Amino acid sequence: MTEHQINILPSEFAEKVGLDYSNQTSDIHKKQNGQFFTSGSIARFMGSMAQSKSGKISILDPGCGLGILSCSLIENIIKKGQIQKIDLELYETDPAICKHTKEVLTYLNHWLQNQGIELKVVLHEEDFILSNSNAFAPQTLFGNQTINKFDYIISNPPYFKISKSDRRAKIAEELVYGQPNIYALFMGLSAKLLIPSGELIFITPRSFAAGNYFQAFRKAFFNEVSIADIHIFESRNKMFKGDNVLQENIIIRATKERNKTINLSVSECEKDINSAKVSVFRTEKLIDLKSKEKILFIPSNSVEENSIQVFKNWKNSLNDYNIQISTGPVVAFRSLDFLVSDYNEELELAPLLWLHNIKEMEFIFPLKKGEKQCYIIHSEASHKLLLRNNNYILIRRFSSKDDKSRLVCAPYFASDSSFEWLGIENHLNYIYRPNGELTDDEVWGISALFNSSLFDTYFRTFNGNTQVGASELKQIKMPPFYHIIAIGQAVKQLVTPRRNDIDKIINETLIVNQYDENSGSSGDFARVGVA
Repeated sequence: MTEHQINILPSEFAEKVGLDYSNQTSDIHKKQNGQFFTSGSIARFMGSMAQSKSGKISILDPGCGLGILSCSLIENIIKKGQIQKIDLELYETDPAICKHTKEVLTYLNHWLQNQGIELKVVLHEEDFILSNSNAFAPQTLFGNQTINKFDYIISNPPYFKISKSDRRAKIAEELVYGQPNIYALFMGLSAKLLIPSGELIFITPRSFAAGNYFQAFRKAFFNEVSIADIHIFESRNKMFKGDNVLQENIIIRATKERNKTINLSVSECEKDINSAKVSVFRTEKLIDLKSKEKILFIPSNSVEENSIQVFKNWKNSLNDYNIQISTGPVVAFRSLDFLVSDYNEELELAPLLWLHNIKEMEFIFPLKKGEKQCYIIHSEASHKLLLRNNNYILIRRFSSKDDKSRLVCAPYFASDSSFEWLGIENHLNYIYRPNGELTDDEVWGISALFNSSLFDTYFRTFNGNTQVGASELKQIKMPPFYHIIAIGQAVKQLVTPRRNDIDKIINETLIVNQYDENSGSSGDFARVGVA
């Protein structure tokens, strides 16, 4: 390859190769392999996050795809420091990609030669987790065997769930709870493979920030590294458009060294990524490393930032008020023998409540939707699936990507039904009092809170997907009990409780009172959703 043939940057060459590959490859193949290719603008932004070093450097790119991230990182590093030699290791398991990756790496090598920089590159056509399993084992098991560690690790890892019985999940057992996602294993392993002054730069879904399934991962990951930078995108539907997916992603830079502050930048999408607004937070404001959950809060604006502070001032959870949250016990496809579409007086039936029965502050039954059954037979065999007809708050476990609110719930009152039992389908969470019953004021108050702009805004700071897990709801702190009752008493007077009316009541009851109690801090500090 002659000098005049090397007329574009390696990252630009990789992007061109990637577009050709993506256009020739089916969405099914890419989905099966968890392939969502990084655009040139995002790759160059990620590369620019790296801090400068000089002399000889080592880079790891696990799940490298076509190598665009490595190219972008190298381009930026050699701008910032005097680099003589680069050791680059990459991992990729898809043979269809690897032949194109080799083409990119050949171009990169020639480009660096023209810069007077030596490149030693190894492309491992094997699984990253399996190949580095010894990093998870106690060092005593391997004696003096060394583990390769790196100055920089950069990645857009594959995204897909694996079973707990998968070999990779067993190897990375310390990171796993429930059904793991492969990207978290890539992050956790990479954190172990950094040198003490090393940096890790990843673009991933933000789902690891909260929830029970990622709690083991967060504990292990934050024990290894400390987040220095976070970039978030406000517009989820503009990311990875070429791959026909909707991902709510973040970019993080983490270091082995402990960071007292975190730089948080926000852009609408990748087009304005280089003009992103940057805020600096004390690390403890976004993550309490002493807590069991180690939830990572990621506020995208001042309203979200203020909501975090409001909830930090509250000390109690629903459990402290003898109130619990569970997931509906009826899994429809496992209960088909008990499900009935229409009411039949000859059968002992109970209403079956689905996602579509729950609107904001409104419970609607019966409500036909497609082939979904409206009733469940009450029998000795199905009894364990049913709940007594008590007062509940019903919350959707899933929201659509187009929903304005992540939290959608409705009050349910036993007095509105003549049935003795209820079936609650698995796509709903329900709030209840064990061995007792919620009062009407409690039902109205808690329903209003979870439907409010304040709660929805706060929830979005740590939940980056459309799922609303019971474990995440349990972790939310609640206002003083007498405030819950006051809100309930005010909301139940409304003929039709709407978001704006609820927000006004909550601001008047909660926010103003809270800051009066806290010695005159501004009552406008966290007003949410009221014009």
